[in-house]
Amino acid sequence: MFGVSALITFRKQAQDQLSDYVRGVIWSSNGKYLAAISAAGEAVLWKEAESPQRVRLDLLTAGDFSCDCLGFSANSQFLAVGGQAGKVWVWDVLQDVPKLVLEQVYPSVWIDHLAWHPVEERVAIATHRQVQIWDLQHQKQTATLEFESSSVLDLAWHPAGEYLAVSGHGGVKIWDLQTPEMPLLLFEVPGASLTCRWSADGQYLASGNLDRTLSVLAWEKPPPWLMQGFPGKVSHITWADGAALLAAACVDGITVWRREGGNWNSHVLTEHQGFVNAIAFQPQTQLLASGGEDQRVLLWKGAKKVNQTLKGLSAGVACLAWHPLGHYLVGGGMDGQLMIWCMDTPSKGFG
Repeated sequence: MFGVSALITFRKQAQDQLSDYVRGVIWSSNGKYLAAISAAGEAVLWKEAESPQRVRLDLLTAGDFSCDCLGFSANSQFLAVGGQAGKVWVWDVLQDVPKLVLEQVYPSVWIDHLAWHPVEERVAIATHRQVQIWDLQHQKQTATLEFESSSVLDLAWHPAGEYLAVSGHGGVKIWDLQTPEMPLLLFEVPGASLTCRWSADGQYLASGNLDRTLSVLAWEKPPPWLMQGFPGKVSHITWADGAALLAAACVDGITVWRREGGNWNSHVLTEHQGFVNAIAFQPQTQLLASGGEDQRVLLWKGAKKVNQTLKGLSAGVACLAWHPLGHYLVGGGMDGQLMIWCMDTPSKGFG
């Protein structure tokens, strides 16, 4: 994707401000839209997001309840937001003025996880001990998945869209949506699975666990691997595209695992001076971005050594998101600040 000989760096392009802690940021798959939510209940959309003249639209303003999860549909048409108020809002963002097409209320339920199907206009919404599947094209609920053993702690669709992985107490339950009555498989882990992520090729499923471990399942090839020795719970994991390369953040360190010669080998990245709150691989590369309480975003070349340090989020980094082509990186701050960096090279600027 990017030339291996070029020294790729990033420079600040723009900044913006929300009222409180940025709970999430995300780009649409076509790169034309950028969205962010805050602990104050704000939901903001930027149109023409690839341009320095991007246009901000405030979908929800600050209120008494936080917004805690968001996502774009695979075709970039719909933006869904959920939060503490027990509501899920879905807007059609292709309209000149985004149109609210769904507002679903779940009394006394904190909505903090949702995930769009990677191909279709379907969204999975965690509602306490259940997951509801909504079909936006037909404006109806099509399935209810019963997790039962605990509240749902994370959701992840298989890249091909065939399966949905659901984290919670006891492990990760995996459903085939053709048979929603019972999970297809229970990927058992010690204690509780806090987060789950599929590798880009769908061959591996990773689970970050409450008991200071990381579990990795080779799909259809059990048993799983169990990685131990973390100093705390593992609540942030991310895969690189095109490689069996996985990063897991825990406390102030990042452990990188790589599948080589039939074994998983690891090394630890220790440059951060405070809790790491966000990690993300640049699409189609092994450049890892990490951010945390020390107010820095570190870019790790090959997920091994720091290539660049990005500053500007003075209260600490809460979340990160890459543009789908990797040309832009957006960071959300613990005080509501937003920063956009764009790719640059010594010979030619970008953006």
